[in-house]
Amino acid sequence: MKIAICTDIYLPQLSGVADSIYILSGNLKKNGHEVRIYAPNLKNAEKDPDIFRVPSFSVPGSQNSLLFAFPFGMEKDLELFTPDILHIHTFSTIGIKAVKIAKKLNKPILGTDHTFPADFLPYIKMDFNFLRTYVKKIASKHYNNAELVTAPSQSMLDELIEFGLTKPTRVISNAIDSNFFRPPDNKNETGKTIIVFGRLAPEKNLNTAMDAYLEIIKSHPDAKLVFIGEGPYRKELEKKIKQLGLENKIKLLGALQGDRLVKAVNSGDILLITSTSDTQSMTTLQAMACELPVVAARAGGLPEYVENDVTGFLVEPKNIAGFAQKIVLLLENPNLRKKLGEEGRKKVLQYSPENITKKFEEAYNEAINIFIKRHENKPYNTGS
Repeated sequence: MKIAICTDIYLPQLSGVADSIYILSGNLKKNGHEVRIYAPNLKNAEKDPDIFRVPSFSVPGSQNSLLFAFPFGMEKDLELFTPDILHIHTFSTIGIKAVKIAKKLNKPILGTDHTFPADFLPYIKMDFNFLRTYVKKIASKHYNNAELVTAPSQSMLDELIEFGLTKPTRVISNAIDSNFFRPPDNKNETGKTIIVFGRLAPEKNLNTAMDAYLEIIKSHPDAKLVFIGEGPYRKELEKKIKQLGLENKIKLLGALQGDRLVKAVNSGDILLITSTSDTQSMTTLQAMACELPVVAARAGGLPEYVENDVTGFLVEPKNIAGFAQKIVLLLENPNLRKKLGEEGRKKVLQYSPENITKKFEEAYNEAINIFIKRHENKPYNTGS
């Protein structure tokens, strides 16, 4: 099968979306499919003959978290590639252009929605309630162009349905490489290190994590807080840490990769995620693969992956005392940390790249079949 993956978010951007597409495309190729990716160009982007890059610029203040791409030349390249299906991952310029091209070429679309798009309005200083509603409606309209729509959580699909999505839907997790993210053979637990793992951005609700930590150190002054990740909110965090005089207790490790990343995750004893915008949170699943128990906000897609009292604890997003209490409980109970961590890894094993790739292959075939039935009077020419 010839698959065109169209996305406004891709490497070298620091994003779970970019990572998931990279893993999926690699495994599709292993399975014999021909894959071509259409993505924004960035200064440090590696040259790859299977990736068609289009000009883009970073929205000011987003530190490449949010790009505006200009899909020049994309239509001509897709005409030459002749895909069997277009897999559209984003609701932005590349995704919108891909819809138009698919209609012109008479090709089916699989849509995958990774994010709550309204959560990115603060980056462009337009975070108003009426605009949030409008963005949700046009996002749903965008994905109605697909034959089938997937998302990594039911909560994401429910929002699309609430605002007008009518097409068939499937929940398909992002892939997690649990052979790479795994606990060390002999972990040297301190029982004192809390990690926050992911992009440092306003929508991640990081002030709540900081406030919870301030409550924790009232009873456990030796507890440490470590942020793994990079993003536009870093300067605010640095400012707050300095104001509180906590430079020796709170560390910002920045963006890490490879073995350094796995080592940093394994240096933690508990994962804290206070984000209210994650449709799944790949970083949470990666930490779970390393057998870290999780204390997570009961928001977005997190409750679908963090099972309360089984792999961690769920807390109402604004309940700072609740976050602190659950973390203190884990700090004081190493056996409970171990039990929840082991259950977390068991859960994540089902999201292996092989299993998730198989689910997407099934989704491609289903989308093509829906398209053929809907266009019985129109010829469907495969690109294979």
